[in-house]
Amino acid sequence: MNTKEQSVIIARFQLKPNSDKQAFFDNLKPLFDTMSKEPTFVNGIVHENVDNPDEIVFYEIWNCSKETWLAEEETKAYRQGPYTKAAEFLLGRELSFYTPTAEWGTTITVGKHFS
Repeated sequence: MNTKEQSVIIARFQLKPNSDKQAFFDNLKPLFDTMSKEPTFVNGIVHENVDNPDEIVFYEIWNCSKETWLAEEETKAYRQGPYTKAAEFLLGRELSFYTPTAEWGTTITVGKHFS
């Protein structure tokens, strides 16, 4: 197994009822465009809960530890404006950090790979 440090971030957003979801995404798109050019960024995927469309989940993979991400990525100036504006749409935001240990079908993580 590759010993490179990697973090998976699950960012769960609960939108206020009747929020303008497109405006929420439009606000965050420049953040994601900039974030995706960061040297430690691997990939990101946006998910909408099928049973609760007001729940949005961002899945991100970063080549750094949780501590490094919180100290170096979360605090970057380009995030602050979109974060402030996004708060207008949200009931809540929750970040969870994981370490990849195994994967099937791709090889984008440092976890053990199965075919």
